[in-house]
Amino acid sequence: MTRRPHERPAGAPDRGLGRRRLLGAGMAVAAGSVSLAPPAAAAPRGGGSGPALPVPRVTEIARMGPIGCEGIVFDHSGRLFMSDTLGTEILSIRPDGSAEPWSRGLTGAPNGHKVLPDGTHLVAQMGPPAAVLWLDADGNVLRTLTEDDRGRPLRAPNDVTVDPRTGACYVSDPGRFATAEPGRVYRLDHPGGRLRTVVDEGVLRFPNGLALTPDRRFLMVSEGGRNRVMRFPVRRDGTLGERRFFASLPSQPNTWTEGEAQPDGLAFDADGRLYVAHFGTGLIRVHDARGRDLGSLDSRCPCVTNLVFGGPDLDQLYVTGHLGTSLSDPGPAVVVRLTLPGVRGLSLLGPDGTGPAT
Repeated sequence: MTRRPHERPAGAPDRGLGRRRLLGAGMAVAAGSVSLAPPAAAAPRGGGSGPALPVPRVTEIARMGPIGCEGIVFDHSGRLFMSDTLGTEILSIRPDGSAEPWSRGLTGAPNGHKVLPDGTHLVAQMGPPAAVLWLDADGNVLRTLTEDDRGRPLRAPNDVTVDPRTGACYVSDPGRFATAEPGRVYRLDHPGGRLRTVVDEGVLRFPNGLALTPDRRFLMVSEGGRNRVMRFPVRRDGTLGERRFFASLPSQPNTWTEGEAQPDGLAFDADGRLYVAHFGTGLIRVHDARGRDLGSLDSRCPCVTNLVFGGPDLDQLYVTGHLGTSLSDPGPAVVVRLTLPGVRGLSLLGPDGTGPAT
């Protein structure tokens, strides 16, 4: 979800509730203690190819207050993090489902989050102030970037992906939610460098989720404004080639906003299948390496935002979502785990992309 705190609609929770929203009654759900009703079989659609998707076993890992939920990621020690996009905290979620603030010094709406090879963290902060933050392993801010290489201020950085071989990152900046601001995509070669603009304004309508293909040859970008995923070749210097169409998502009403559902967070498995959190629905759309629709996975949440593979065998897809049905009434934030037998996710922690995620 990409609404920023100062854009909160009437009746939405006040970020000033702070830790009481997080740690209040009814917050924790012990990991593995709540198994949701089995979803319908994930049948292939539209002539997709490859192995049929397994029917996931869905387990609620954590249930929190009416806070934002994005930026789900594991670090090298197996700690699970989630960003509160309606507040100022990045949360550490324990195995028993309880959570506590982890970040220090953030000021507004953290969103996308990745762990770099050296154990430090890169976070997209929607703001205010809009920024890309470099944090140490304890959540302290080491550096704040507020403009691109052309001196233009950032608008509302949203998502991050990392190349685990080099530590280079790409960051999406779609502009503020529900505005006509043009979006951009940046590359950061190292945390001490500058944000190079690699996709400039006028190319994408609301660039959101990001993921590099397993071979790191292409950058996938969720184009929210057109309900599709685009693909960009990655050149040797890290700049991007001409955009190419990858896949459109099924058109359906967005349960949270006016208009249609749109792609949000992205994740790959080791076989090159792309998993797309379809914001405004409870579904994870899955496409093969050629963009063909393989079907969908039901998270059992009304609205999903982001996802990451984890578990000892990387066969578990952790998904952030909301139990409410609108931006004005988000309901509790939840993390659910979809166990996918026969699937192995692509980790972003090891240099070869196969490092431990838990």
